[in-house]
Amino acid sequence: MSLPPSLYAPGDSWLHRVDPRVKLAFAVLSTAAWMSLGSLPLFALFLVLCHIMLLSARVPLARLGWAWRLILPITILIPVLWPVFSTAADPILLRLGPVSVTWQDIWQGLAMAARVDAMAFAFFVWLFTTDQTDMVLAFVKLGIPYEWGLMVSIALRYIPTLYSAFEQVMDAQRARGLVISRTNPVQAARAYIPGLVPMLILAFRTADNLSRALEARAFGAPGRSRTGRRRLRLTLLDGLILVALIALFGGLIAARVRWGLGRGPLF
Repeated sequence: MSLPPSLYAPGDSWLHRVDPRVKLAFAVLSTAAWMSLGSLPLFALFLVLCHIMLLSARVPLARLGWAWRLILPITILIPVLWPVFSTAADPILLRLGPVSVTWQDIWQGLAMAARVDAMAFAFFVWLFTTDQTDMVLAFVKLGIPYEWGLMVSIALRYIPTLYSAFEQVMDAQRARGLVISRTNPVQAARAYIPGLVPMLILAFRTADNLSRALEARAFGAPGRSRTGRRRLRLTLLDGLILVALIALFGGLIAARVRWGLGRGPLF
């Protein structure tokens, strides 16, 4: 599975113009709400909303497909393994050796998988529509040191780059006769060792070049305050969206505590 060159999908849509702090609040508040809820319909509705937002922002379908391929393994793994650790006392639907499967296990496993997908796409909305500069400025405005914000944005920027380089290295190793076992996981893990050595060398070389570039620009020089050409300012629309997000997700959490909304996987 190849990663895109950058998680950010360039554009000038309404979602791209929303303040990055508001989009980060959307991701954090929704994650807090979904951690307190367990309703499959709510998670499914939120996933539909995230896709509508991203498609309206003209995020390419290939980028959405990459996101789904990224989270698909854990999306399948959670419902499969959920009955193993479940203690539901409902009537048994199926028994596989020591494992008993009930309808409650099935719906609960699907709800937990949808919860992970919902939290992932909440952050994909932020990552796909926020460029590196705005991300760093947002961290600085939130009181996080500039160096920390730059470190996070650089990591997000270079993860796809290093992964693509790793794929190229492994393709070159396969062209030289490397065979990766698809039945024995231990042998498969050992087969990746020839690709890890050049990847470590490439990572160290990239880090060294990056540190030299930052040093040449006097990054971290003492006694100097940073200035910037671009500044973030919350508009009236940003404020309204932020208030709506707080009211929506805060209301969901309050409804969960007060009335038990979303306690079960279905209703």
